[in-house]
Amino acid sequence: MKRTSTPRRHRTAIAAALACAAALGTVATATGAQAAAPQHTVKADTPYVMNHAGEENADKGKAERQPERLVLSEFTSAGDLHWKQWDNKKAVATGDVTGMWCLETCQDKPLKGTITLSDPKTVHGKKVYSSFTVELAGGNGAYDSEDLKGKHALATS
Repeated sequence: MKRTSTPRRHRTAIAAALACAAALGTVATATGAQAAAPQHTVKADTPYVMNHAGEENADKGKAERQPERLVLSEFTSAGDLHWKQWDNKKAVATGDVTGMWCLETCQDKPLKGTITLSDPKTVHGKKVYSSFTVELAGGNGAYDSEDLKGKHALATS
């Protein structure tokens, strides 16, 4: 049996301890990253929304999931969207709502509201939401806009 010196055993023990600490740190970092991830992750087979926000997408639109801003119709758009749900049946977000119907009041100070996308269908081989509803936080009664009354068609291409 070969004997090793005490300093060498100490160095080996310290190296092993440092390796364990590094491994635990990697696991803790990975676990922390998972905990910080959004709870409402989107699965690969969930629908898109055809978004016409931005000059580059105005004509053709862009298929997106959980966009930060969204053109709902030629009269209504939403921004600073925080998605609470995005699944195979519907998508729900809260955010700022503006429209041609409230230019004097909401252009500088957007209205708070809830946007719901629904009725997914397949268009050109891609599943997209085809309807939307908007509900303003204070109620829709103050504004006479078709986009604020029930469910409406959403651009699908």
